[in-house]
Amino acid sequence: MIKPARVDYDAIAHLYDATPYRTKPIDPELLTFIEQRASPDKLSVLDVGCGTGNQLIANRPALADARIVGLDRFSKMLRQARLKAPAIAWVQADGSALPFETDSFDFVTCQFALHHVQDKSRMLRETFRVLRHGGRFAVRNVCPQDCPDWLFYVYFPEALAIDLKDFWSPESITAEMDKAGFDAVAVEREHLRFKQDMRAWFDDVRQRGTCSQLLAIPDGAYEAGLCRLTEELAAQNGPLLRENHICLVTIRGSKQIGESGV
Repeated sequence: MIKPARVDYDAIAHLYDATPYRTKPIDPELLTFIEQRASPDKLSVLDVGCGTGNQLIANRPALADARIVGLDRFSKMLRQARLKAPAIAWVQADGSALPFETDSFDFVTCQFALHHVQDKSRMLRETFRVLRHGGRFAVRNVCPQDCPDWLFYVYFPEALAIDLKDFWSPESITAEMDKAGFDAVAVEREHLRFKQDMRAWFDDVRQRGTCSQLLAIPDGAYEAGLCRLTEELAAQNGPLLRENHICLVTIRGSKQIGESGV
């Protein structure tokens, strides 16, 4: 039985690009792969869970002659992507059933989307299948196991409970990648610690409609956290700063080149 999507992105697609953190730089994982790649063949790149396409659009300067494909489950997110970049191939499908031939792509990425895929084991097997020999897969996401003090979790603890179910730990991901056949699987954690302006964050929290952590929790849990934050801010006369911490994790693996070189 297929469960409902964690977030209905079709309902918020028209709002998605207006929210913070949607502007992307060129993917450093892709740049590193291009620098290390030995094959002279035309590059083929796939983004699984591409959303409105911002990462692939940012990557285009590094992919002048490449085949570029973005895949997402939500048609209205892809509609926004097509409006911005009609030359990129935008494909609607589930990440666990990739509609591509075996050995189709040199580089596959999945950024901040793996938790939305219900059958993650199958998605990782499918990713390995569509990778060419010598290709690389890179997944990047929040790691809730390593940042329970992220303010979203402090004020909305139900979000942490849900994320710990939806977000596989790095160890679980690497174990499944090993089983799928990936070679040289590596994990890199990035801990971001900073002072959070709580009044500015309050404005972000009130825009619940495009935050996965806030959309995933019940309305009552959201209202309780918002009420707590409102009361704390009302009790302060000036700026209120709090320590904030988020852990991001990048996991990469390759499809080994066989002895025949194919």
